[in-house]
Amino acid sequence: MSTKVRTALWLATEVGEGSVYTKAQLREAFPDVAQIDRRVRELRGHGWVIATNRDDPGLRSHEARFVRAGDPVWQPAIRPRALPEPHALVPLREASPEPVREVRFQYDAALRRAPDPGAVWERLKGLSQAEKSLVLAWIAMGRRPSSSAELAWRAFRGLSERQRLEMAAKLGELVSSELYEERGDDI
Repeated sequence: MSTKVRTALWLATEVGEGSVYTKAQLREAFPDVAQIDRRVRELRGHGWVIATNRDDPGLRSHEARFVRAGDPVWQPAIRPRALPEPHALVPLREASPEPVREVRFQYDAALRRAPDPGAVWERLKGLSQAEKSLVLAWIAMGRRPSSSAELAWRAFRGLSERQRLEMAAKLGELVSSELYEERGDDI
């Protein structure tokens, strides 16, 4: 696999959308790759949104936030998109007091085709009543909050390799014991 594909998979599976990672973590994940930062930046040409401290003042200079995945670059048919002209993006500090949200919109508008409203409506109509209510709440809030499982996953990914192995074993024991309790097995 190319380095660009490997970095995309690392971001998607190890970091997770909305999570912060450090340049040191990136270099540790790809110790054999020179200019690994450049490979991550190349993902932007495929619609991936990665914020730096220039985009999000809450980040430190050695941190980045994986905001959202773009095209699945691991699929052979995916080709790079043409990047927008530099003047097409408004500098963040001039754009909004909420830079990440504003940049996400501007970046998406510049790189992605707008979805067909008819197709969006068909998807919304096809949801169950509970799902419609949930999406309506997200629309009202202007964001989709993370679930408890997503928050637990992000916290887990912040542990050291040794701690993750220990945690996985403990969780396996807990799930196993709960399954046996549920079934009433005495093993």
